[in-house]
Amino acid sequence: MCWSATADLWAGLGIGAVGVASLASVRRPGDAPLAALPLLLGAHQIVEAAVWHAGGGAGPATLAWAVIALPLLPSGSPSAS
Repeated sequence: MCWSATADLWAGLGIGAVGVASLASVRRPGDAPLAALPLLLGAHQIVEAAVWHAGGGAGPATLAWAVIALPLLPSGSPSAS
């Protein structure tokens, strides 16, 4: 979101709730990774709130944000091609 720590926290909680609902509605096990994607996005937003709270820079929250943003989100997202 990049507006504020509060906005990131609320967005993360809302997106995480969508992820829980998505996983609860999975009927085929193969659909679970895609249904879990909102949980990963929600966790990313919550970690971003922690980065805001810490004032940015290097630290555990920034490292967790980078681990989610750089390798996990792209590998978990369906490709457009």
